[in-house]
Amino acid sequence: MMERKIVSKGKTIKQAVSIALDLLNAKKDEADIEIIEHEKRGFLGLGSKPAVVRVTVRNKDNREGVAESLSSVEALKQAAESLDFPEDFPSLSDTPDSAAPEAEHDLSGMVWVSEGSIFCKDAPDKYPMVSPRKGVKLFKNGELVKKTVIVFEKDVLHVELADEIVEPKWEVTVSQDGMAAFLKVIPGTRIFRRLKDKLPSQFVELEVTESKDFIVIDIDRILDRLKELEIVHGVDFSEIARACTSEAEGTFVIARGTPPTPGKHGYFQPTQEVEVKKGLKHREDGTIDYREIQQFPSVERGQVLGVVQPPTQGVPGISVTNELVLSPEVYPLSIIEGKGVVLVEDGTKAVATASGHPEISVKGHVAKISVIPKLILNKDIDIQTGNIHYVGDVEILGSVQDGMLVEAHGNILVRENINRAKVFAGKAIIVQNNVISSEVAAGKNNHLKADISLILSDHLGKMKNMVGAIQQLSSVSAFKVSSFTRTGLGPLLKILYDGKYKSFLPLTKTLINKIQSGKDALDEKWFELAERMQKGFVNVNFSEFRTVEDIQQVIKMAEELYHSVCETDDDICFIKASIAHNSEIYSSGDISIEKGIYNSKLHAGGCIEVDGFVRGGEIYASKVVKIAEAGARGGMATKISVPKNGTIRIGLAIEETVIQVGNKTHTFTVRTSNVYARLNESGELIIA
Repeated sequence: MMERKIVSKGKTIKQAVSIALDLLNAKKDEADIEIIEHEKRGFLGLGSKPAVVRVTVRNKDNREGVAESLSSVEALKQAAESLDFPEDFPSLSDTPDSAAPEAEHDLSGMVWVSEGSIFCKDAPDKYPMVSPRKGVKLFKNGELVKKTVIVFEKDVLHVELADEIVEPKWEVTVSQDGMAAFLKVIPGTRIFRRLKDKLPSQFVELEVTESKDFIVIDIDRILDRLKELEIVHGVDFSEIARACTSEAEGTFVIARGTPPTPGKHGYFQPTQEVEVKKGLKHREDGTIDYREIQQFPSVERGQVLGVVQPPTQGVPGISVTNELVLSPEVYPLSIIEGKGVVLVEDGTKAVATASGHPEISVKGHVAKISVIPKLILNKDIDIQTGNIHYVGDVEILGSVQDGMLVEAHGNILVRENINRAKVFAGKAIIVQNNVISSEVAAGKNNHLKADISLILSDHLGKMKNMVGAIQQLSSVSAFKVSSFTRTGLGPLLKILYDGKYKSFLPLTKTLINKIQSGKDALDEKWFELAERMQKGFVNVNFSEFRTVEDIQQVIKMAEELYHSVCETDDDICFIKASIAHNSEIYSSGDISIEKGIYNSKLHAGGCIEVDGFVRGGEIYASKVVKIAEAGARGGMATKISVPKNGTIRIGLAIEETVIQVGNKTHTFTVRTSNVYARLNESGELIIA
């Protein structure tokens, strides 16, 4: 009877003995244990060595065979799982040279893998074992092995490893307009597998290494597909080659058609200056001459205003399938005779029948040409002249005096001053001197809407933040969403008002009061918004808001009204003046001040530019504010604001000047030159 014994390794002697006993199917009191080598822990796992023991079963004839015990995959798995090796500690299946130096001299009882083949050497007291891992088909003497087996030198061991081919995928498509062809590719790969080399050890777990090669797409197949699709024009062969050899998934443009050249619609070519100039006339020394510049063009009776030009046809293009692509259709311009205009020569020429300002309004392919009469007043506007209401342009050679009102649908030019008066224009206003304690507005929106838009902009941000806060609070167990439908959101709103949103309720009341003050200037939607805010936010004990969606509906309504105020499609609307003092100035376009501003409120739907100083007051522009010097000595507050996508430039900002971009503010504590303020992509205020 052959004596049963085995050499085993483990992290500790105890573990090595336990593994050996499991493999021999024996108990500790049935075996003799010989310690061959103590474990060595090393430093941080480096230089570690396992414990090595020899375990011999004594006085027992266990004829069911060692092979059956050794072939138990479950026993091996349990033994391996019981070990607590660090990641770099040598395992039973992959023992480094430093863990088994005897392998260099004695391979008895060992098995190893080299160059894709399995080798072993028999020994009377050791049983080399092999276990196939997933993906490895091991055949021993022609039979498939699915678990750990003992191997001998006489055994014929064969391993089957299947290479894998993932064929590339590609597709050629043509754009809907036929002007481009695309090749979408998903690269293919060829995966080569081989056995991983293993150093000699009593137990080897067969592992596989893989290498990948990309499969190049056959260009001829692509070209054949192009022929099938009749793609023959503008083919880019270099791009096809790049796509076929690409190692990354992507879509490539492999053919481009020749686009058609657009024609030109019929248009009206003026023979006279018809546009109001926003630019100022500069003297030779670089200063601006406000008095000599002709801002509003005018024509005399009998002058030709312009000629109607016929449309010009475009040039057709060619698609990738060699088909003709027609250029967009062009249309003639139809002319409508407005006031003070007559068409001659078969409707191709427009002639003025009255003196005044030429105006051309084009909508689509129809143009209306008119001559707007200009009202020229060669004296001051005062109690003797009365207020002025006019549909055309107004030119005042003097000043607009205390308490007077001038309204015009067109442009207004004031040669002198505006003193404690109101001047409203549908288009541009130019004041060649000063605006003093007055209200001046140019454009389709009046100053009341400008004030409302400023308040509403701030209020919209707070409402959106409040919605987020309510959604967070509603997730707390103390507040159940279902109860809000009965009690309303009033309890939650009150909590927020008493906490972080102390300013919300006063701001809401201010906005409501401002809207209610404009009964003659605002349409019904504004008052509907005010009413919903009153019943939802102000009457908190009986709030009509039942869900967050109710507040979001108010937010949507407020945003629509806000955009209706801020949007402007009339570039002619602007205001120019020399000095503004203690006044309110609104323009749906730009505002330009030559010398300076004292304690005034300015609001522009476009840009504000002040070549001089700003001393106190509030400045707001929807796009850009540019000021030479801002701030006041002696504590007069100066605030300059733009929305989140706007910018502020100040040549010199004096202490206590406040700037605001979006909802971010900054107060200057020291004088700062060359200020450039805007928000970055993260919404942070950047001041350079």
